Amino acid sequence: MAGMSSAWWAFQECGWPSWLSLLAGLGGLALSMIALGAALFRARAAVLLSWLALSVALLPAALGAIGMTIGRARMDRAIASGFVDPSQLARIREEGYREAGSCVAVGGAFTALPLCFAIAALAAAHSLRKRSV
Repeated sequence: MAGMSSAWWAFQECGWPSWLSLLAGLGGLALSMIALGAALFRARAAVLLSWLALSVALLPAALGAIGMTIGRARMDRAIASGFVDPSQLARIREEGYREAGSCVAVGGAFTALPLCFAIAALAAAHSLRKRSV
């Protein structure tokens, strides 16, 4: 149960980019499963659909990296404002960068399963296409 609470904590620490990563991950998963089904049923558009699914599956990881960049920039602006106690700067920066880094973990987690399905769909589409030609 500790793993679940740490995953939820990382999701909360990241903030709104977590929700975008979740949405992109669910969309990528749905598209990847559709692409896999199309490849298994030897649909004509299976290869194109598989490549599209692969690119959408990578979107949560990209959103996680963008979220980390936004979080770090926000932290740097807060520190540069001059309202932070100078003796606490290093601790605050370290904590802020750690929280911003949780966006990458969240994005990576939401990328993993759709990416696996998209790669399987692409492999199946190419394999079945070469056999039927």
